[in-house]
Amino acid sequence: MRKTHLKLIIWALLAILATAGFWASVSGIANLLAYFQRGAEPASALNIVPNVPPDLHVALSWDADDTDIGRPIEAFTRSQVEATYLRAWLQWNLSYMKGEPHGLTTYFTGPARNEISAAVRRATADGLRIAQTNTAHRLQLHFYSADGTVVAFTDHDVPIAQVIRAQSGTILSADATRADYDVVMLLEDGEWRIRHLVRKAATPSPALQVPPCPTCVTASGTGLELEGVPFYVKGINYYAQATPWDTFWPQYNPAVIDRDLSRIKGLGLNTIRIFVPYEQFGGPRVDPVMLDRLGDLLDRAQAQDVKVIVTLFDFRADYGLLEWAAADRHLEAILPRFATHPAILMWDLKNEPDLDDKVSGAPIVDAWLAHTVTLARRLAPHHLVTIGWSNPTAARRLADQVDIVQFHYYAPVVEFAPAYAALRTEVPDRPVLLGEFGLPTWNSIFPHGHTEAEQAVYYADLLTAMRGIDAVGTLAWTLYDFTHIPATVAGNWPWQTGPQAHMGVIKADGREKPAAALLAPGAVLDVPPVPGWARWLKPFWLLVAGGIIAVTAGGVWWLRRRRGAA
Repeated sequence: MRKTHLKLIIWALLAILATAGFWASVSGIANLLAYFQRGAEPASALNIVPNVPPDLHVALSWDADDTDIGRPIEAFTRSQVEATYLRAWLQWNLSYMKGEPHGLTTYFTGPARNEISAAVRRATADGLRIAQTNTAHRLQLHFYSADGTVVAFTDHDVPIAQVIRAQSGTILSADATRADYDVVMLLEDGEWRIRHLVRKAATPSPALQVPPCPTCVTASGTGLELEGVPFYVKGINYYAQATPWDTFWPQYNPAVIDRDLSRIKGLGLNTIRIFVPYEQFGGPRVDPVMLDRLGDLLDRAQAQDVKVIVTLFDFRADYGLLEWAAADRHLEAILPRFATHPAILMWDLKNEPDLDDKVSGAPIVDAWLAHTVTLARRLAPHHLVTIGWSNPTAARRLADQVDIVQFHYYAPVVEFAPAYAALRTEVPDRPVLLGEFGLPTWNSIFPHGHTEAEQAVYYADLLTAMRGIDAVGTLAWTLYDFTHIPATVAGNWPWQTGPQAHMGVIKADGREKPAAALLAPGAVLDVPPVPGWARWLKPFWLLVAGGIIAVTAGGVWWLRRRRGAA
């Protein structure tokens, strides 16, 4: 290449680089001028508080502002106050959890920060581990300063739960309380902080304004009434035969519901007990499709004059304080929609919660139930509230807080009368309901099998005992035998799933067992006892006998052979 051409190429490259540099300089200067003309980004200039975490299900609402608050508060400012206030409570709770003031300076200042920090340090110094949660806030604005840097409001009827443990983990107390808080917040360096947080006696939240429900069942002394007439529960726990437990709602079939309700009425019954799985219905964000299906079932039950006990929070065993708010939102999404539905006999807030004691601890279970009972009464004031305890002894817990004391019973009938008498002595002033009872007809090569005749005797004996006491009714477990039992219900082994699959009074093929005829009011309960010798004809004992015979025969054969060889 000639030197002249090489120089031309070099000069061309230099010209291109110079042009690019000039263009970049001009663009940079233009962007810089534009930035200074429009100012900083609003988020950075105002130190906007990040949004509330999506998994924080604490509710916040506003009552009407005072008539004279100083100046109208902007919607944006109100939203910032809300976000900071919710995060401040969360940080307070986390500080207790960590056992030291953690991040409090971000959301608290002055006396409020000092008092909360001192309380956290004091608890740690005393060897206490405190867990705390808040589930809802109802704010009423009193003052907003002219310069927009001060707000004052009252937080009404705040539900607060605390669990206090020793360093060993032993639960010392678990309480759910309610309180009002007078609050002053300041805008400092572009961020809202709580300066004053003064606790005082709670102003109870009003019950929801719902129309009267003249056809709702009410409690009267130790009995029930429907439109002024005594009401006795004759019922059964219900799943559709082909879709029990976790398959019932996803495969909900209105035609099956109508058919089964008709059959239930044909058995002389007036009530069913159903189950609403917490996670399957959406947890804190309840699935509207599932709500519609629940509503459809209630409507169909009402059309056939069948009352419904709705059991909530099924398959939910987490009573951790951080989950309380989510459970409240679940309840708030369901109860108000059906607050006047005439088919609902009562809300059963939890099935056999005493079985969760080993994991969560009885004090925490009871604290959550007491909190939930209070909320349920506010959301559905016309409906009765109960808890389905697993046995008569457990049913004494929280008896003074529910409308109906409910227990389940699967023990020998001979023990029933004294167990009921002991419960009635402890709880003399509430209606008592037997929410589950039954006997499986699983009769296999495994021990403890029962026949349909034995089931009928058990039903007859227990229902006879019920006629001699002042309980308000019974619900058998369950309508149908099932061909599928989820592992989460009973386990995987045959001796676990077998009995659970054969608890019904109607076989999987639709034929009724003898016990079905005993459920109707006034049914003849004179069922002859099963002869004692009949137990030896069960498969298990026949297998044992066959084994003994086989071993004996084998031993005789071996001895004879040995003697012959000798």
